[in-house]
Amino acid sequence: MLAPIDAQVHDPSGTYVGEILVWTDRGATLAALEFAWITDRMPTSPPAVAEGRLSWPA
Repeated sequence: MLAPIDAQVHDPSGTYVGEILVWTDRGATLAALEFAWITDRMPTSPPAVAEGRLSWPA
């Protein structure tokens, strides 16, 4: 199940380059983290924490 959060990833210039998807097992246990990028080239490493912006529904 995909967790209802918005975890955007931006490059150092502030351009949106993808997002982190948080998958859970029945909503309680972390099952996987996925970096969905929108750039032409596949990243060679996960984004740094400083490049992320996290929010979730109120």
